Amino acid sequence: MALLDHLPGRGTPAPPARLDGRTTVVCGGAGEVGEGIVIALLAAGARVVVPSRGAERLQQLEHRLTEAGAAVERLVPVIGDLSGGDGAARRLAADVQRLAGPPDLVVAALGGWDAGPPLAELPLEDWERTVHDGLRSHHLAMRAFVPLLRDRRGAGYVMINGAAARYPVPGSGAVSTVAAGELMAAQVLAAEESGFGVQVEAYVLGPVGTRSRAESAPWMATAVQVGEVLADRAGRRLASGGPAGPATVIEILTSGDLQKGRDLPAGGVRGATAGRAGWVLWGLQTGGISRQVRRGAPPRG
Repeated sequence: MALLDHLPGRGTPAPPARLDGRTTVVCGGAGEVGEGIVIALLAAGARVVVPSRGAERLQQLEHRLTEAGAAVERLVPVIGDLSGGDGAARRLAADVQRLAGPPDLVVAALGGWDAGPPLAELPLEDWERTVHDGLRSHHLAMRAFVPLLRDRRGAGYVMINGAAARYPVPGSGAVSTVAAGELMAAQVLAAEESGFGVQVEAYVLGPVGTRSRAESAPWMATAVQVGEVLADRAGRRLASGGPAGPATVIEILTSGDLQKGRDLPAGGVRGATAGRAGWVLWGLQTGGISRQVRRGAPPRG
């Protein structure tokens, strides 16, 4: 058995990497998925900067984090409007650097879900608003924060995306187009920034358990679990300081994908587990996921 323990995937897993003394930024950290990522980064020892347009939302976040037992003394709330245009985004980045120092990791957990008429019936103004707003926020985040990561050993830029980036979901034409565009933007960004040492990762998430989805089925990954994968990968990358490469694309559609996502080499692409992932996508495509997630474990394929 001792010999088997030395084989890949066998033996006691390594403890999660730490982020002590590291500065991280979570754009969208006051949101549902972003909050779980913030909790995981704080637990890993990082200083976590969360920008938001309003003080009230940041105060509410700090209150929830305190109730969850998170180390809020390392939370750095910053008031700033990432969506206010290029000037506002750059001022926000300057404030972040002034208050917390240059970041080692930036996470963009921006955007949300939307559904409506079929593409052929979707009003042009709805299409333009969704596509413009969705892609614009990510582009502004890149322009503001990626320059701060350049030439910092092991630095990373992470984009949080949804399953609509890779799988067709009827009624979500505009938001799916945005998601697919964001996924390609991550890959192009990696090709452009790897020479500066910035490793780009894109997470493609299925339904995720969050504070407002506390009764989700046990097979669903939670936002905190996604954050733990993200924090572990960032900690190992920063510790090794290895070269950056192509974008790492990680699908986490169920909790069964978490360990595989944790172990994926930089630059790899990991599809979700077959069978269970198909069940999730069926739920998405029929618009019944909010009901189906409470009906127990999905069938195995």
